[in-house]
Amino acid sequence: MMKAMLTALLLVCVACTPTRSEQQIHVSEFRNYGATPLQHTFYLGSDSEHHHFTWSNGKQGGRWLIRKSEMPIINERVLTPESGRSGYIALLDSDGTWRVR
Repeated sequence: MMKAMLTALLLVCVACTPTRSEQQIHVSEFRNYGATPLQHTFYLGSDSEHHHFTWSNGKQGGRWLIRKSEMPIINERVLTPESGRSGYIALLDSDGTWRVR
């Protein structure tokens, strides 16, 4: 009985946990929160039109889409389903170009 109650409680908690939404932003709104577990911004890869990022700042987080035309990354990676939560760090070089490492 106790195991069933714990399982039900777990399912309720999972159902109430907000999902990380995907939001298209302008490159001027991009923030690099670093690379720690609770504060991070990771580049996941690019498709034909957008660069994909995941971010977290404390309890807030989500996914960003930025148009490739607004943020030319010179060494972009292909977005794959395996990208998941890990990724690369995107940096703006002193010459104004974006690159990932």
